[in-house]
Amino acid sequence: MHNAFGTEYNWPWYEGLLGNANFYDHGPNQPGTVVTENHRDTSTKDLPARWNFTDEWYNLVPAPTRVRLLATVDESTLAEGATGNQGHPGHGKSHPVAWCQYYDGGRAWLTTLGHDAKDFASDGSFPGAEQFQKLILGGIEGAMGKAPFCRAG
Repeated sequence: MHNAFGTEYNWPWYEGLLGNANFYDHGPNQPGTVVTENHRDTSTKDLPARWNFTDEWYNLVPAPTRVRLLATVDESTLAEGATGNQGHPGHGKSHPVAWCQYYDGGRAWLTTLGHDAKDFASDGSFPGAEQFQKLILGGIEGAMGKAPFCRAG
């Protein structure tokens, strides 16, 4: 999930699958606040409006297009800022971290989150792990066709 964006550059079909987004860079691993942008999708319906999480906060070039945005990171909550290690300034008010789309006869659900193995902790020791796990489980179930997929917000 997390690094689907750092491979297969210049392959138009794969880039389309990713929402036309490519990994550019990321800043330091740091806490931030994820904003749930769409509460109707299976992957986000049980998430709070805002939740804390720690990640590398990928900067993408270009940002995803023609997709349904599900979650963003509030860049103002990133103490060390959104500027990446290659100089990308961040995405401002719409810094995508999860989205979905129907693509080439199938379903694509994507997230830039999930860098740390602690994201999968189940003992409550890592803030946001429970919400992250709900996000990905809903994304998988939707992409499988087991639950409604990519619903409008």
